Amino acid sequence: MAIINPASAITAKVKSQYGKRLREKDYQAMVKCGSVGEVVQYLKTYTHFQSSLEKVSNDVHRGNLENIMREKQFESFLRFCKYNGGNTPVTRYGLRMIEIRELMKFITLLSINRPEEYLFSLPLFFIQHTDIKLEKLSSVTDHHDLLLALEHSDYDKIIERFPPNEIGDYDLAAIEDALENHSLALLYQDLSKIKKKKEKNQLLSLFDTLSDYHNYSRIIRLKKYYHMNSEAVRSHLLHYGNLTGKKLDRILSKDSYEDVREELSHTSVGKKAQSVYPDSDMAVQGRYEMCRHQLYFSTNPEIVLLAFYILSQTELSNVIAIIEGVRYSMEPDSIYETLVL
Repeated sequence: MAIINPASAITAKVKSQYGKRLREKDYQAMVKCGSVGEVVQYLKTYTHFQSSLEKVSNDVHRGNLENIMREKQFESFLRFCKYNGGNTPVTRYGLRMIEIRELMKFITLLSINRPEEYLFSLPLFFIQHTDIKLEKLSSVTDHHDLLLALEHSDYDKIIERFPPNEIGDYDLAAIEDALENHSLALLYQDLSKIKKKKEKNQLLSLFDTLSDYHNYSRIIRLKKYYHMNSEAVRSHLLHYGNLTGKKLDRILSKDSYEDVREELSHTSVGKKAQSVYPDSDMAVQGRYEMCRHQLYFSTNPEIVLLAFYILSQTELSNVIAIIEGVRYSMEPDSIYETLVL
């Protein structure tokens, strides 16, 4: 009897699921819809969201619709994680990124004095997979209550460092940066424990590149649009990847945006950016293209799983962008230009 390689089986299952993704024709059809209800009807009729949306009315609340689609994608991710042995570095990283997304969603609402609204977007499907008491967040009304709700989690000590100002506003960017750096610190600890050198190096290289895409985009944006000084820019960067040390010092030593971009153009991620558009959001576009390549060509199941996770999140972001665009009567071409394809 033939022995099936588990890694090959996982890769095949992931690729099969990815084959059901939304295509260009789907996006083109949805941006032309006249209402959110028409978008929902299209998703129910022609896409892989059909089974999860078949009992949903076309006038479903936008938050509920997003939760239903997120639940479907989360279940797919979780199913593949189990095929891959369950508790792996990529699985833990993926779960932490969902936790961070939910925390940022809630802290944003708390910052504008609307914390009770979190209840309407609470992802019930995720509650059993996190130590954060998400169901308690909607009753939080101030920073002290938030810290109590996060007590005994990985995040209370981080959030404690960023109290709101005198009018209740949080530094959302600083909080998100700190949470992402914390998540990456845990990830790199996990990766350092992998015994197979080839597998470890592949994952390290992949996450280094993802960090580079993120930092490239941050440097470009903060220099071009906010004219931040070097130290301010540095405070908003991830601590991982190849844009570190003397290389980063040299880039940030330049004052003007033009000189910074020139320095970036000589880096590996800067050279990749030239094939897209130098000022593009490489954190999104570069990551998307790299993950597509890895999903098709990598034989490492952890990398294929991560690529699928990121690509499915990108697809969902596209759908949400379309729903928002249609909701506010944007021109189809304008909506289409915002999508990552």
